[in-house]
Order: sequence, then structure tokens, then C-alpha cells
Amino acid sequence: MDPVTIAAAIAFFGTIVVALITITVKRVFQWFQARGRIKAENSQAIAFTLADRINNKQYVEVSGVFNNRPEKTRIVQGFYDLERNTVIDARALASSSVPDEEIVAQHAQGDGLVIYT
Repeated sequence: MDPVTIAAAIAFFGTIVVALITITVKRVFQWFQARGRIKAENSQAIAFTLADRINNKQYVEVSGVFNNRPEKTRIVQGFYDLERNTVIDARALASSSVPDEEIVAQHAQGDGLVIYT
């Protein structure tokens, strides 16, 4: 699975509301935990975050989500179904604040894509 495939699937997901918050590991985990039923009901579901941009470093362009938004950090968080090649649930996060160092490091290591197990 590559970031471009997920970005393309997100484009077809529909409208995603952009949440303007400080992006922290705690907030990311809370959102996944609140949707634990998705993994319980679908063994093919993969939890992910995909960075459009972090601290102005561009990773992948996520069409139709962040069009012309000025924030320095823009991430899509969601669940992706490998078998159906679709996004099950997602939200967009945008912030002008610096995200957690762990968020920065994980996305740098994964070229913008982080898979959570």
C-alpha cells in the first residue's frame, strides 16, 4: 500500500470536514480508539495517517481535501479497506501549530504514511 493509492481513494471518499486542532499522538489514538468497532468488524481495515504536509514539508497531495488551505501541517487520518481499496472512515486535520515530535518523526520515516497496528 502506498500513499498515492490512499490519496486517490480519499478523493473518492467524499467531503471530509477539516478539523483545526493541534495534532498530537494522543488525539490520533483517541480517534482510532473511538472507532474500534471498525477493526472489530473488518479484518481488512488498516488504521493510517497520511501527511499532505507537515511543518511545510510536502509529502503527497490529497485532492479535494485541503485545496488552498494555508496551514503548515495537514494530515488525513482514517481506516482503509485493503480488499475493497476504499476508505471506510476518515477525518482531515490541519494546524498551524507544530505537531508532536513523534508525529513528525513517524511521518518522516514513512514518507508521509503511518500504519497503526
